[in-house]
Amino acid sequence: MTKLLAALLLVCLSACNSANDGKTRLRMLTLLISPARDHMNNLLRQFAQENPGIEVVQETAPGRGPLLMERLRTQMVTGNPPDMFWLASGEIARPFIDAGFVAPLDPYYANYGWEKVLIPWAAQRIKYKNQWWGVPRSTRGMGFWYRTDLFRNHNLTEPKTYAELEQVCETLQQANIYCLSMGGKFGWNTMRLVDYLLEVSAGPELHDRLNRLEAPWDSPEVVRAYTLLKRWVDRKWILPGFLSLAPDDARLPWYRGDAAMVLEGDWMEAAIRTDEQDISKFDFFLGPTDHQPQRFSAFPEQIMVAASSKKRDAAAKFLNWYIQPRVQQKYFTLLEGPTATKGVLPEPAQWPRLYKWRVVLARDSIFFPTDQVFVNQLMDSWFQVQDSVVAGRTAPEEAARALERYATGWKARRGRK
Repeated sequence: MTKLLAALLLVCLSACNSANDGKTRLRMLTLLISPARDHMNNLLRQFAQENPGIEVVQETAPGRGPLLMERLRTQMVTGNPPDMFWLASGEIARPFIDAGFVAPLDPYYANYGWEKVLIPWAAQRIKYKNQWWGVPRSTRGMGFWYRTDLFRNHNLTEPKTYAELEQVCETLQQANIYCLSMGGKFGWNTMRLVDYLLEVSAGPELHDRLNRLEAPWDSPEVVRAYTLLKRWVDRKWILPGFLSLAPDDARLPWYRGDAAMVLEGDWMEAAIRTDEQDISKFDFFLGPTDHQPQRFSAFPEQIMVAASSKKRDAAAKFLNWYIQPRVQQKYFTLLEGPTATKGVLPEPAQWPRLYKWRVVLARDSIFFPTDQVFVNQLMDSWFQVQDSVVAGRTAPEEAARALERYATGWKARRGRK
């Protein structure tokens, strides 16, 4: 009992000292796991050394984004949110903004000049209702990662047209190698292929209008996109049974050489290294679309500030420090390779594929993934339709009509034409 009381007294004294040391303490919710979580703690310690009056404490909801969002919702509703939190952009973040949980950051953008530091398309994507609601911490892009040895062994080169990509798949299929390994569980991995095929069939202008629900989804271009999806399945270019496969598990056939490609993002070089694979056997190309500009799927991730935080100035000071080139250059490869700061590049000899991605992501020829432009209710319907086409239950024409019904119904319920 005496030891217990002593321990409790020690905790109390520590808390009291902490409360009276004059520091401003900020809580920041991330989704990092070790070792990146540990590197973030090192970054926060450096910030505290350079800014003695402010301490940022990392809280984590490790794993996928939905875990972080669930925890964040609970904290918001119970009135105990972190001062800062990580979140994706677009429709994923907008419910938190519309609910009044997020502080606008326009005064800090003006005061610190953040637009001059950040990659332009990433900063613009953070805007909503003509206000800034976060600071982009990363730019992410997706393309076709491929096995260089399998391409070399079958005299294949990176395709420059969509027809050439189909020929690559056909050549591999004849050699009993699946062109693409994909994990369809959760829907968003399949969505990436559908997004790409829609860019091919519709082109940039119509693709964007479709995503804004300004063009009919039962158009011939949408039918063609789902016809192409069915072709990839029927020709056995995609690993069979992929609808039940988790996305991370889709790497295993790729590593074994049973499949030549995965449709993944700039984060893959770090994943390949973590999985103890030889990076020289892996490279990527952007999917050819036969349109100009040749766009690719990309999105930013951001740090937002809680509207209820009484420490917004301190949070803004940290965010300003965090996005500076000297800080990003030191830490961004340790934090799994993302940055949204202009001119930050890894050493090409150490990170050859990430270097290539960072150059690509500085461009603004992008389109956003469907799950960042549609609300959850619509996105769930889209996932159902794409999976039904893959499973052979729904024809492409029927899929397009169903998508238009869902879009029209959703707009009608919100008074949109």
